[in-house]
Amino acid sequence: MDAKTSWETFFKMMIMEEHGAQKKYEMAMNLADTPELKKVFERFMQEEMFHAQILEGELLKLEKKGL
Repeated sequence: MDAKTSWETFFKMMIMEEHGAQKKYEMAMNLADTPELKKVFERFMQEEMFHAQILEGELLKLEKKGL
């Protein structure tokens, strides 16, 4: 496997993990029994969405550069 494929695989794996964490926090948010706890999980969920967006953007940059 060449370096390009390796980094693409790494970024794709990390994106999948961020989406997985987002789903877990969403589930926790829906199960939370207090508004305060719902807000905590909602914030965590949004942070994971943001992380995924950053990784997706960086992956696109790498793909465009051919790295």
